[in-house]
Amino acid sequence: MAEITEIFVLKMKDPQRAAAIRERARADFTALEGVTSWKTYVTTSPDRPTLFAEIYTFPNEETAKRVTPQFAERELTQAFLAEVEETLVGQYFTEYLPTGA
Repeated sequence: MAEITEIFVLKMKDPQRAAAIRERARADFTALEGVTSWKTYVTTSPDRPTLFAEIYTFPNEETAKRVTPQFAERELTQAFLAEVEETLVGQYFTEYLPTGA
């Protein structure tokens, strides 16, 4: 099975406050068996709202579906979710490999 990447694009209530909360949540969530990584990217345009891409990877879809629900149940990740103002997108992704190309 292919590696699964779960991507959330978020607008935070207070990005600076969320930073420390995110790091505690990251340490907690990535300690779970089956979570390969959690990376964070931030937009750079000063002319647009600051958005964050929270990117989680799992070895396969079965593992992702088993582990992902725990995110909303854990105390430290709940604290991080409380800092989210808006979720613009959240979905599982896998690498696109065109057929017949």
